[in-house]
Amino acid sequence: MGHVIWTLDESIGAIPAQRDFWLSNCGCREDNGSKCSKGMKVCLGFTEEATSTPHGREKIGRDGVEKLLVFAREQNLVPRPYLDEAGNVTAVCFCCPCCCSYIKGSYPNIPGKSIEATDMAACLSCGACVELCYFGARKLVDGVLKVDKDKCYGCGVCVPGCPPGAIAMIKR
Repeated sequence: MGHVIWTLDESIGAIPAQRDFWLSNCGCREDNGSKCSKGMKVCLGFTEEATSTPHGREKIGRDGVEKLLVFAREQNLVPRPYLDEAGNVTAVCFCCPCCCSYIKGSYPNIPGKSIEATDMAACLSCGACVELCYFGARKLVDGVLKVDKDKCYGCGVCVPGCPPGAIAMIKR
């Protein structure tokens, strides 16, 4: 099936209750010459073979997973779980727009199970969410927020960045 885009909470819910995980370098960041300011080790595999690349691969425990999740939230990284042919999540990569081939549009993105829902009555049209939308679904037009739902892949990165809390994620 491949990589899909989910919210961080959806991705957390898919992480199995096991003790050992594997963390590896991001292949896109390596291809970009390691110039990303958001770190290299952001690909979490549930088995050793499930990481995106063998480079920098190391075994980590649940505490390492928790640190990665905090880092992903703080850095506004897009969770991209990898689903096998049976639909099981085997890994989660945490991506950013500086080098991710998918976010940059080199490969097609598969929308997640959620989509944004903005309460326009509560929206201040401040533009904070526009800067966080890596897919161009949110724009200010003449000082008013416009949302193109066809471009929302369901990452939810915009939600915590909305000062009035006008954005929620709902089932697609």
